[in-house]
Amino acid sequence: MMVAEVAHLLARDAAPERIRALIRTTISEIETAFASIDRLQARTRLALTLSLLEGSAQQASIRYGRATTVLRDELSKLDVDDRHYWISTFYTLLMSTSARREKATYFTPPAIVRHLIRQAETAGLDLTTARIIDPAAGGAAFVSSLAGRMTELGCGAGDIKSRITGIEIDPHLALLGEALVKDRLGSQCGKSRLIRTGDSLIVGEIARYDGVFVNPPYGRILGLGNEIPLEWRAFCAPGHVNRYALFTDLAFRMAKPGGLVATVTPSSFISGPLFEKLRENIRTRADVLRIDVLERKDVFHDVQQDACVSIFRIKEASRSATKPFAPKVGRLDRDWKFAEDGVVTTSDAGLAAPWILPGTGTGFDSCLGRLKDYGVTPKAGSFVWNRETERLQRGKKVGKAFPLFWGTNIKPGKACLPRSKDDEGTDFVVFEKENSGIIRKPSVLLQRTTNSRQPRRLVAAAVPRKVLKKHKGFVCENHTIALVPDGRANLSLLVRLLNTDAVDKRFRRVGGTSSVSIAALRNLPLPVPKHLRSAIKKTNDFESAVELAYSMTEGPSSNRRAA
Repeated sequence: MMVAEVAHLLARDAAPERIRALIRTTISEIETAFASIDRLQARTRLALTLSLLEGSAQQASIRYGRATTVLRDELSKLDVDDRHYWISTFYTLLMSTSARREKATYFTPPAIVRHLIRQAETAGLDLTTARIIDPAAGGAAFVSSLAGRMTELGCGAGDIKSRITGIEIDPHLALLGEALVKDRLGSQCGKSRLIRTGDSLIVGEIARYDGVFVNPPYGRILGLGNEIPLEWRAFCAPGHVNRYALFTDLAFRMAKPGGLVATVTPSSFISGPLFEKLRENIRTRADVLRIDVLERKDVFHDVQQDACVSIFRIKEASRSATKPFAPKVGRLDRDWKFAEDGVVTTSDAGLAAPWILPGTGTGFDSCLGRLKDYGVTPKAGSFVWNRETERLQRGKKVGKAFPLFWGTNIKPGKACLPRSKDDEGTDFVVFEKENSGIIRKPSVLLQRTTNSRQPRRLVAAAVPRKVLKKHKGFVCENHTIALVPDGRANLSLLVRLLNTDAVDKRFRRVGGTSSVSIAALRNLPLPVPKHLRSAIKKTNDFESAVELAYSMTEGPSSNRRAA
């Protein structure tokens, strides 16, 4: 590689940190000259952002242009995709953190946009003729980049304007998106709007488009209880309505039969137990062409989220045969480099079954060992402290009470002892009579909710016998899962096994959500106990022993015994 090429790569890698630093400095100066971020008016936020566009009226304004001069000069050195991404990101950072998260205002990085456009073209989307919409347009990353790609293919501005559009619920953000599209297309764009203002979820545009590209807002809609609108019940679990599920349904309705839908979403729908209806709905209405996992954990600025990009083809009514389910899988690594990785499989023939991603570990698909083979049964923690505060005793046991285990008590490699959240003694739960929530056996506890910042999704520790001897039982709060022995069980071995990288990477293939579910644990392939014991005798390294046990050929199921 030539010196000039090396210098270019180093400059490219250094640019994001330099820009982030400039954004922080610029925002600090804005807060001094205008108002704190929490008090900044929407029109002022928009004007300051538009001042980053060369030639805009706001850039020429002394009031706005002066505040962003240095940042604008730095952004002018970038290509149009990267420049527009940072301009959109700057807009969101002029919002308060709470407002940004409430509105889910996070934009798609250029590498992902380019990747999805490329994969859609590979799947047959003809951008010289296709009609396309983004129903959650935001900063117009898809609309603008698609317009740019159409321009590369020789399409004129008038033709592009007639075939591509976006909808954005935030009127100021819609104006920003429109300005970014016009910045790309130049004066040819004219006065007509490509980004319309409105709520996509209530528009009546059905089956009009050859392609739908969307990075929808994420997060649950709270306060619905178990009652959800009738039309949502086909793809949402009761009490768990996720915004991105609603937009997935919308995108499927907007696309023509045979049309493509390209999405950027959390990966929770791939195998999460609360997304069974969504998986079934997707497979009923569309062919899943591919899912590409985003290995970066900072895909969206200021957010830690496991995410993936997917491409679906809406089924045509005339097609009688159902295609085999084998979507391609790829991975975008931390440097945005893409590699094919295999195909998705399922554990059974049901349309709602979890989708299992390919992995590099050996023995996954042929391994028949399960948690029950280790002599334990998973049980979700039942105590919800903020609903039963009258039963919670802080730091002192009075009457018939049992120690409470919090998720924070569970640390890999250490004995699990009951401690309060503030580490000031032990919390207890009062029971007037016998209750199924009281566990009276030494058990293994797991954190029920983890996040992508943690090195492992499975975090396990054992409750020692001395806790049972002293208190005659214990209670788990609802962010934990207990693995309770059915009879004899080697809990220390099970804890070591569950805390290995070998098991964790396999769990990520069947547990695509940050919430560790009972179903995912039951379905988690584990080495058969006898193979694990045999492997331990062959190597002193436990991680190597677990991998070796996974690779062993499975014997008859009748030979499977608890460890």
